[in-house]
Amino acid sequence: MKFLRTSIRFKLTVGTMVPLMAAIAACWVIGSSIIITRFISEAQQTVESNLSSANEIFLGELARLSDVIRLAGLSPELSAALRDNRNLPAAIPLQSILRNDRLSFLTLVDRYGFVRYRAANPGSTGDTLRSEKIVADAAKGIVCSGISQLRPEQVVRENPQLPSLMNIPLKPTPLARIYTKQVENRGLFLVAAAPVIAADGTVAGVIYGGMLLNGENRLVDRITRVIFQPRENAGQPAGSATIFLDDVRIATSVMDERGERAAGSTMSAEVYNAVSRGEKWNGKAFVVDRWNFTAYEPLRDYRGAVVGALYVGMPEQPYAELRSQINMIFSGVLIFVTLFGVPLSAWLGSNMARPIKALEEGARRIAAGEQQSDITVDSHDEIASLAGEFNIMKLRLKEREREILSLNHTLEEKVTERTTQLEEKNEQLLLAQKELAQAERLAAIGLLASGVAHEINNPLAIIRGNVELLEMGNGAGDHGPEELDTIMRQVARIERIVKNLRTFSRSSAKQLSRFSLAEVLEDILDQVGHQVLLDPYTVTRHYRGKKIMIEADEDQLRQVFTNLIVNGLQAMDGGGTLFVDIGADPEAGLCRVAVADTGPGISEEQVEKLFTPFYTTKPHGTGLGLAVSYGIVRDHGGEIEVLSEPGQGTIFSVILPLTQPHEEPAAQG
Repeated sequence: MKFLRTSIRFKLTVGTMVPLMAAIAACWVIGSSIIITRFISEAQQTVESNLSSANEIFLGELARLSDVIRLAGLSPELSAALRDNRNLPAAIPLQSILRNDRLSFLTLVDRYGFVRYRAANPGSTGDTLRSEKIVADAAKGIVCSGISQLRPEQVVRENPQLPSLMNIPLKPTPLARIYTKQVENRGLFLVAAAPVIAADGTVAGVIYGGMLLNGENRLVDRITRVIFQPRENAGQPAGSATIFLDDVRIATSVMDERGERAAGSTMSAEVYNAVSRGEKWNGKAFVVDRWNFTAYEPLRDYRGAVVGALYVGMPEQPYAELRSQINMIFSGVLIFVTLFGVPLSAWLGSNMARPIKALEEGARRIAAGEQQSDITVDSHDEIASLAGEFNIMKLRLKEREREILSLNHTLEEKVTERTTQLEEKNEQLLLAQKELAQAERLAAIGLLASGVAHEINNPLAIIRGNVELLEMGNGAGDHGPEELDTIMRQVARIERIVKNLRTFSRSSAKQLSRFSLAEVLEDILDQVGHQVLLDPYTVTRHYRGKKIMIEADEDQLRQVFTNLIVNGLQAMDGGGTLFVDIGADPEAGLCRVAVADTGPGISEEQVEKLFTPFYTTKPHGTGLGLAVSYGIVRDHGGEIEVLSEPGQGTIFSVILPLTQPHEEPAAQG
């Protein structure tokens, strides 16, 4: 915190300049961001609009090819030659059409689909083109055009020179797909087919032609010249255009770092993933060796499959230079404000700090005990008010000093007297604490012993009842093993009760198992008759037929449910109805066990004390039953809810999780 110990002048200078420079910096960041974002947005919109224009030029070239083929098919000499099987080259100069209109191939097919003449390969005839969909459609009297991707073996008959013209060496391109092949040998063609109409109006054949786009840079150069204006002082267009076969540039005005056309380079993998799905791509993309604002339009063949793309783009570099210029302007403004503002702030701070220095000097003299006259400040601002308050404080300090001197005479005697009284009270308090702790320990031991005797009486009564049954049926012997087994289970219960008394004061590990709630409650109600005579009572077992499995300590929960059931029966002095039901919410992972009686009910004050250790309303109770039960349920992550009104009976609901968390044992060593 060295800044807080600097001079007022420095703080005022910094306090003035920092907000001002922060505001300028914020304007710098926000303004630059808004301007650049606006320019970039307009640039991207321009590219998207240019793509529409490029697509129109591309489609115009396809329409030109279609018109050439259509007009050639209207020649009556050609239809007559097909009909009379005359010498076709003499009938119409197909080779002149091939040369004059820059076609890659031009083929004449009769109405049966057999090739009658190839202008680019006159010696190859007699094969069939019926499998070509565009030829088959034209044979129906329709002028057809489109894009076609052809392999070398498909075009070698049409023109033997095409396979070599189609080869484009592939160039590794950053951020693009990795190719294993070195050369792209497929070709992308603009194709058209038109029917040859006989004099009687029937279709005499089909004329089929195409133009290879591989290396056809005149089309992309025309697109570039039309939609992009040359840059100032550069002589080059401000953008570029490309025709792709899949993701390979086969005709492009994009230049690489050597200033050569980037034919054979590939589009970025991110763009290709979108275009190959038939989606347009508009946005910033990496093109060969630099970032561009781009727009890509998928190209589909005559059958509708995506075979390539049409691209237009503008380099990002001019906009990066614009960003640098804007940053330079804002940084110049910031430097100017700093150079002008720092001296001005320092001068203002010096004028404001001078009266504060006078106050500082006066305070130093008063602290040194010197008799200081009133401080005067020749200003009419908050500092002058501070000086006036300072003078008032000086007078009050003198008055307080006289009062302190008068009190010092009696302070030591009062301190001695109060110290002696405090020591006596502390000795009395320590003695009372020791006596109280001893009394609490004795009372707890007595109550705990009484509670143990009370809780053990329940299983012992069952044991005595079963022993009496054994004695009464000593001659039969049929139920001897079963009753002895019952005795052993109840003895185990005694051990568990003693263990639960220990868990009441400290946590112990649960013996988890998975069991059925309905089966445990059924077993408890079958055995509880040994503790309470059930003749005056009606027990309604709503849980029957409900299969709810729970993971918990079965013996501990058995103790809880036994306690609630016995308490419910005992609460109905003279008879009544006991309802036992279960339910589950698998989504919440909880289950509920409800025990309801039609007894006299419990008051609100008694409900608040029910789970307090050693609190009981029974003449011979210890008050440990519900307290231990509550501890067991809470140890299982559950709750016990009590709903009761005097004269309306009582409902105890035990809410438990269906599963218990499994803690991993601590590592040894």
